[in-house]
Amino acid sequence: MAQRPLIGILDNPRWDDRRETLRESDQMAGIRRMVEIAQSLGADAFVFGLADVDLKASRIRGFTRHDNRWVDRVYPFPDVIYDQLVSRKLERNESYRSIRQALSSAYGDRFFNDGFFDKWQIYEWLRRSPVRSHLPETIRHRSLAQGAAFIARHPVTFLKPLHGSLGLGIVRFELEKDGSVSYEWKRSREVVVRGAAHSPADAVQMFRTQLRRRPYIWQQGIDLVALDGRPVDVRILLQRDGTGAWKRTKMFARVAKSGDFTSNLTTGGGAMPLERALGSLPDDAKKRVRASIRRLGEAVAEAVEAGAGRTFGELGIDLGVDRRGFVWVIEVNSKPRKAPASASGRDDLVELSFRRPIEYALFLARKPS
Repeated sequence: MAQRPLIGILDNPRWDDRRETLRESDQMAGIRRMVEIAQSLGADAFVFGLADVDLKASRIRGFTRHDNRWVDRVYPFPDVIYDQLVSRKLERNESYRSIRQALSSAYGDRFFNDGFFDKWQIYEWLRRSPVRSHLPETIRHRSLAQGAAFIARHPVTFLKPLHGSLGLGIVRFELEKDGSVSYEWKRSREVVVRGAAHSPADAVQMFRTQLRRRPYIWQQGIDLVALDGRPVDVRILLQRDGTGAWKRTKMFARVAKSGDFTSNLTTGGGAMPLERALGSLPDDAKKRVRASIRRLGEAVAEAVEAGAGRTFGELGIDLGVDRRGFVWVIEVNSKPRKAPASASGRDDLVELSFRRPIEYALFLARKPS
């Protein structure tokens, strides 16, 4: 009897001794669904953390579903690993780094979506590709004077942490007609700090402490289409399927909540159909925008893989549409958020977003090495 394919899902599961189950988290409902999907497709799947890996014994302590509950078991190394670890803190943890590097080296493309992107790395890959004309001007932060000059060149400028996510830590600067600068700083999920400075140089000085602590990029702001004064962007979820081919699983618009300038769903942004978000554009422009978005999504995926020199199982691509109908590439995410339920979207696409990574994992497991 043939052995069932074994899929490992890397995350940060935590066992609750009192309740004898895994603790719930933002990720766990989706991971539970993927384990169940794998079982329904004739495979075995388990979730594990980097601390659960025993490199010397080639064993991993993992957690799987049995009789509708979580159970822990010891597994041999799986055929494929799907990286769903969304904690950048754990990603940078020195004690786990050697484990991740060993797995990456041993598995190659069978360890898919391994690690995070940084924003400058993505920009470098894309600017050497056919999508370069769709990139806002972007520079890596080197000095306060350089940052001040950048703000002075653009009506709107964004300062973004190189390794940030969820829109946290981003600063939006707006250059006023009198040369002063107003700013909004996304300090936490709930808090946006607002202020003003007499000049671009003064504005940059206000963030000198943050700029010393970690790396940042400066990015030209885009005059995005808006809904009731709230900026809108577009998220494409591209995933490989059971044949290894790229498929567009979802494409939807995200609108910032009132009083915010980032549209991330986890920090209060809302999702809506693309057609509604483009409501302010003429009908012929909408058609051109939709076609451009589809072409650009695929081109970005090709450029990222060419730059990285490896394949990915899924990518979250954030695009912006300006008021002229031109489409810009804003960000690319190797760990796109997949909600386990949809309040306003299609449940079949929610299910598909969890099914496709498992189908792709099975494709990799059965592919001759």
